[in-house]
Amino acid sequence: MKTKNFDPTSSTAILIYLALFKFLLMILFAGNYGIFRDEYYYIECSKHLDWGFVDQPPLSALILFISRSLFGESIFAIRIFAYIAGCITVFVSGLIARELGGGKFAQSLSALAVIFCAVVLGGGSYFSMNVFDVLLASLLFYYLIRLIKTDNPKLWILIGLICGIGLENKLTFLFIGFGLVVGLILTKNRKYFLSKELWFGGAIAFLIFLPNIIWQVKNNFPTLEFMRNASTRKNVSLGFLDFFRGSLNELNPFYIILLATAFYFLIFHKEGKRFAIFAWIYISIFVVFVLNSGKPYYMGVLYPMIIASGVVGADRLIEKYLKNWARYVLVIILIPSFIIVTPFAIPLLSVDAFINYSNALGIKPASGERSRLGVLPQFFADRFGWEEMVQKTAEVYNKLSPDEKSKVLIVGQNYGEAGAVNYYRTKYGLPFAISPHNNYWIWGFPKEYNGDVMIIIGGGLEGNKEFFEEVEVAASHFNKYGMPFENVDIYICRKLKMKLSDAWPKIKNFI
Repeated sequence: MKTKNFDPTSSTAILIYLALFKFLLMILFAGNYGIFRDEYYYIECSKHLDWGFVDQPPLSALILFISRSLFGESIFAIRIFAYIAGCITVFVSGLIARELGGGKFAQSLSALAVIFCAVVLGGGSYFSMNVFDVLLASLLFYYLIRLIKTDNPKLWILIGLICGIGLENKLTFLFIGFGLVVGLILTKNRKYFLSKELWFGGAIAFLIFLPNIIWQVKNNFPTLEFMRNASTRKNVSLGFLDFFRGSLNELNPFYIILLATAFYFLIFHKEGKRFAIFAWIYISIFVVFVLNSGKPYYMGVLYPMIIASGVVGADRLIEKYLKNWARYVLVIILIPSFIIVTPFAIPLLSVDAFINYSNALGIKPASGERSRLGVLPQFFADRFGWEEMVQKTAEVYNKLSPDEKSKVLIVGQNYGEAGAVNYYRTKYGLPFAISPHNNYWIWGFPKEYNGDVMIIIGGGLEGNKEFFEEVEVAASHFNKYGMPFENVDIYICRKLKMKLSDAWPKIKNFI
């Protein structure tokens, strides 16, 4: 039996080349600015595997546990699976374009455009649940297209499996599920509500997600408290127009062309109208995020599908109204955006060169949060100052007597500070750090701690005096590139006024 030879010029081959290009891009540049704040926390979560965490389901922690076990804790070791996931997303986006009817050009341009989609490029440059969120959503949309084309209801079982895994990675899939229901109701695909396979797929998703639900019940639904606090105290509330502008920046401002042609294809084109469910998914999720103070980057899970739809739509318009050479004009129009966006998504430039570049263009990316920004956007600023902060903490620790060193407790006000101490603790000879922030609060504190002495990173003089009889400013940390709220004093605090077990509920911070 003959096997089909691999064609190096085929559309599949081109998609593989583009996926490998994305991987090379990550390897060459993504580690330039250091470990991202959340990565310190993810590492700690991977050391406390559970069926849930305050701010995330368990899957990404499990993936990082596997990565750490295989490769260690270097910056590339902890990011390797994130890089791979981002590359697979590029490949799948090309397949989505193929299933939508796009030829080699549309498939290739879809994959290329996804590489330089700002939020997908940036989100794949470090370890987080977001990169797996985008990949799983893209796989879901791919198989939903297959289902619509083949009318094979058995694919609902696979879609349910993907949704269940997605829910164990990030709760974005709750919103995707909502959008899917809305899309089914508003299109001819409502017929699938009568399909037993759809309900079986939903049951599979629920069963996969059930362990996290049980964990939430056992822990008094901490994620609901976290989401409520983030919505009311942390995230900036945006109106529809501002949210659209923010989401367009996260997409790539030049891609407004593709956003327009995506809706043309999904709503008006003769072939594309059968996929109108994706337009309704986009619209319904957009509305929900606006009404719930979501961040514009949350829309990123939809972008590979939207980009592929937009490229196919643009290709159809070119075929109908223009000449084939217009395809090259479209590419030429988009190429400058690839060049402009990339330094904002990955650390391509040196820090000072990036600042000059950003100032020259007059582009100041927003964080979507209420925290004051410094000279860098938060996405980059959160990669600076952590080891220096731990060095300062070590200097404070070494001021203590041997007796105090044996019983001191280090406390970070947030998971970035505590996570950084725990990441570098062996290098600087420090004890483990705790924190009242998110899952650190659930992990708690050493039961044998007697309250005699504590090193606290941040918190303010008056805030620490509320809990201790003696408070001393022992050092100050400052990094001009980091987030301003992380430029803090480090305190030696003695004689806790109450038992730590009594103070712990008062300082819980789920946000």
